[in-house]
Formats: sequence, C-alpha cells, structure tokens
Amino acid sequence: MRDIGVRKIKIKRLWKLCEDGLFAIPEIQREFVWDIKKACNLLDSIYRQLPIGSLLIWETGADRRNLLRHAQRILPEFNYQNRKIWFLIDGQQRLCVLFRAKKGGSIVNYNDKEVDFAHICFSFDKRFETRFIKNKRPVPKLHIPLINILAPNWRNKLQSLSKGKFNEIEKFRRIISDYEVPVILISTSDLEEVRESFLRINSGGLRISAADSAFTRASRLNLRHLVNELRANLPHGFNQIDRGILQFAATLILGEREVGGRAVEAALVKEERKEFQNGRVSIKFGRKWKEISECIRKAVDYLCTEIGLPNFEFLPSDNMLATLAFFFYANNRAQPLSSQKRELHKWFWATAVAGRYAGRGYRQNILDDVKFFDALGKRRNGRFIFRDLVPRTEIKRADYFNILRSCYCVLSASM
Repeated sequence: MRDIGVRKIKIKRLWKLCEDGLFAIPEIQREFVWDIKKACNLLDSIYRQLPIGSLLIWETGADRRNLLRHAQRILPEFNYQNRKIWFLIDGQQRLCVLFRAKKGGSIVNYNDKEVDFAHICFSFDKRFETRFIKNKRPVPKLHIPLINILAPNWRNKLQSLSKGKFNEIEKFRRIISDYEVPVILISTSDLEEVRESFLRINSGGLRISAADSAFTRASRLNLRHLVNELRANLPHGFNQIDRGILQFAATLILGEREVGGRAVEAALVKEERKEFQNGRVSIKFGRKWKEISECIRKAVDYLCTEIGLPNFEFLPSDNMLATLAFFFYANNRAQPLSSQKRELHKWFWATAVAGRYAGRGYRQNILDDVKFFDALGKRRNGRFIFRDLVPRTEIKRADYFNILRSCYCVLSASM
C-alpha cells in the first residue's frame, strides 16, 4: 500500500460528503448487515463520546466507477461529477447508520430483516441502559424520534419539551455534529491490494461469511448482484436460501468437483480470471449465468411441483437444491422423463430420511450424487443406489418432523 493518510472528519461533514455522492460501495464489500440494536448502540457510544472506530477509504479516480455497486439504496448513489471516488473498505455499517440516523427511511439488511430508522428514539427513561431505543410508538416527551432531533426544523418539532429536556436534546445535536471520526485514506491502483485489505480487516472483526469472501475474490464478475437478483426472484420461500448454496450450485455447473467454502471461492476466482478480459466480463459468462439461473429455477420448481414441498422450510438440506440444479444442467435443462423421475424421487427421500447431506460422510455423498446426476441426465442410465446404513440409535434420535410434514403434504396433494 502507498499514500496512506489519516484525518479526523466531523460527522456533520460526513453527512455533507454523503449528500454530495462522494462515497461508494465497491463490489468487494458485503451489504448492510447491522440490525437496529447495533445502530442504537453506535449512537449511544457517540452520545457518551466513546470511540467508534475508523473508516478505511480507498481514494481513487472516478475512472474506477466500474467497480462500484449500484442500487445499494442506503447511501446516496455516487455522483459522476466528482473527480474522485471514496470507496468504503471498512466502516460501511457505521457510516450507513450515521447517514440514515439523519435521513431516516427503512431498509432491508443482508439477513432480510427490516431496519426502520424512523423507529430509533432518544429516551429520557432512566430505566434503559442506553439512551437510544427502538420504539414504534414513542411516548410523547419521553421518547423522541431521532429523525425529529436531527431535522432542520427540530426546534419547532420539539417546542413542547421542558427546558431541561430541550437543552439535553440540543447538547446531543452538538455532540453528534461535532464528533470526529478517524478516516484512513489509502491511494492505490492495485485492486488486489484492496481486496486483500478488506478480507484481512474483516477476519479480525465481524467475520464475513464464505459467500461474502467468494463475492470479494471474484468481484469483477458482478456475482453479488447476479446472485442477489436470482435469489430475490425464487418462488415458494426459496428467496431465503443461503447465497452460498447458489454459489455452490453455480460452481458444480461450471465443473468444480469439490465441496466447501474454499473450493467454491477458488472456483469462482478461476472463473473470474478466465472470463474477465480487457476490462470487461465476457459475453460467454453472461450466457453461462443465464444457464445456471435457469437450472436453479427448474430445481426449485421440481421440488415444489413434483416432489411436493410446500415451501423452502420443508427442504431437508439446502445442498439438495445445488445438486438437483446440476441434474437439470446435465439433462440439458429439459424436464425429466418418467424413468428419471423415479430415480429422483428415490434420491430425494433417501437423502431426506437418512440425512445424507449432514454429518460424517456428507461431502462424499454430495460428490457421489453429482456423478449419479451426471449419468442420469446425460446418458439417462443413472441409478440411485442407497448404500448408507443408518444405525437404529440415530433413527431414534433423529427429528423427522419436517420430513413427516412433507410426506403428509405430498400424500394430501395426490389424493
């Protein structure tokens, strides 16, 4: 790294820089993951004038705007009239909370939980350990919505408060406006250095998931956007499935024959090196992703219409979606014949009841099933043979509630 500078910037200045569209979220960054409790704790730390950590910024020219993530909907979009971009490498969660504390609004975080900043209130109730709480129905003169405190016309909004409470609110406004946040600015043209910095920083703090690590390593393929778009449009509750499962399905279709987060990450990095040429993603990868998406959607449809799953909650193992998606790839995305359906049903129920994708031996079972699906799809001669002997003691301990519910739904649908 070179050209590293450190400065302290007041929050009121950070608000202005956000509004000016200077900040941007790079594709290597994960999405907003905090909940409203973490947001309240951050604001309480500022109120008590405790340190909240620094922002790590990659300062680069506007010509690198191809690396920014669009439609992130938390901070204002990057303003293309700016000559520089401040990419947030660390501190995205904190800056987003600071901006939304003033701006308000409701967003959905990475875990599909709604975070409504209009519900954050400053509390005069001494029973609470923190001065900031979540309250959908604030008690007048006891819980003051934060967006009213930070509004330009805050004096009019809060004129009914007693002098003591009004002065306390005025004091908080000064504290948050003048609070200085350390900002580390790094100037480099090496994207790999930036990616490595992000991964190292997050491995020492709030650890990123295997899926996020893969998104970071292969960020130039725009996989985060592609996976999120595919996931959001999956029916029957499958839009709740872990993003890593969709990555795993993609790598199986791309030819990877290993299981685990590191294998998926390595396969996606290899794909990025192959398909990102001359500053752009190849047309070939676009076609590949379209094919991958179709296979995953067909797998969801088959599980719900042919197997009889009412929704995602009944899926015994998330990895079953990935291997079934591979079958549709091997089958040239066609609907299975009756002979293939018989094998698919045998595979599904044996895997569900025996828990073949959980515990010891799950990795080899998955790889064996990929070979089985390859033969079943390409040559139509695959046969599912169940060799897993389940000890009676494990059967007694197993929780088959969801499996029995699935059986009941399937039988009810056929009657």
